[in-house]
Amino acid sequence: MSPMRLPTVLAVLLPLLVAPVWGDAVDVAMISAQHKERIPGLALLVMRNQKVERVGTYGLANVEHGVPVKRVTMFQSGSLGKQFTAVAVLLLAERGVLRLDDRIDKYLPAGPPGWEEITIRHLLNHTSGIKDSEDGGVFDLRHEYSDEEIVRVAQSYPLDFPVGSQWKYNNMGYILAGIIVTRVTGMFYGDFLAKEIFVPLGMKTARVISDSDIVPNRAAGYVRTPTGIRNQEFASAALNATADGSLYLSLDDWGAWIAALDRGALLSGQSYDALWARDQKEQGPDFMHGFGWDRVSVGGHPTLEFDGSWQGFRSGIERDPENRITVVVLANLAEASADKIAREIYSLVTGFRDAASVK
Repeated sequence: MSPMRLPTVLAVLLPLLVAPVWGDAVDVAMISAQHKERIPGLALLVMRNQKVERVGTYGLANVEHGVPVKRVTMFQSGSLGKQFTAVAVLLLAERGVLRLDDRIDKYLPAGPPGWEEITIRHLLNHTSGIKDSEDGGVFDLRHEYSDEEIVRVAQSYPLDFPVGSQWKYNNMGYILAGIIVTRVTGMFYGDFLAKEIFVPLGMKTARVISDSDIVPNRAAGYVRTPTGIRNQEFASAALNATADGSLYLSLDDWGAWIAALDRGALLSGQSYDALWARDQKEQGPDFMHGFGWDRVSVGGHPTLEFDGSWQGFRSGIERDPENRITVVVLANLAEASADKIAREIYSLVTGFRDAASVK
């Protein structure tokens, strides 16, 4: 059978895209982006000082079944999930279970020469030098890895640079941080997130990805091809549950999470500083990155942001830390520019124009 052709997909999408009467610039921007990039479904959340200011849902969560996006639709987080792993580690540090500057060989098997210098902090701020898990050929996406196998794979490659000397975005560091959470708590890191973060904050549907579980309101992820969109590629259950961002969250889950950030829940002020303050290499200038957040300037205003991508999903978050305004955009297309869309909506709701990154 031939794959669904793009005209067929658009025929399904078009009634959902044009039927409503849109009344403001935010809706115009969202729908324009959806049309331009041919994104099946988009979800938007705008928060201001713990309150939901706006929810927007556009298009389809599942093209095959014609299911529209709703505020309860479950989108994959991609790397936006890294902030939850970082918070889990910071919680454990506050409780004295571990320290950010502990060497990772305190919790993981000893690695090759050079690895003895790597600390948990290096994992979280992308200065470990460990080979990134998304570099070609590191993982076989169909293999069901144990935690022990993942560690062995990570240790089988030479470091990209001496520990702490450079910054390079690194998913493997967060995967290993999640394994450390599992080791020190005696429970799977995803269960720790549920027990210590999701449930206490009222994130009622947030969870680690599972292809076998029944997940109500699960969106499908898509990739664009020359002949139209296709379903996302397969990844094993093990690689779909790692701590570099393998989460499902709805807009309601994101709302509960952002409200917690606004009121400073769970963590001390010092830990929040570590989460989103600029960090530094051991030699040389600071870099504009905390633990799962980038520091940028939008229209001359300090802004926190991040984006994510995994299995046919893209996500973007922008946050004005001074006025506690946050924008989240979720998309179910691998090629969607969710980060750029989030930046555009952020500029509209804050009035911060001439967006320019200073990473």
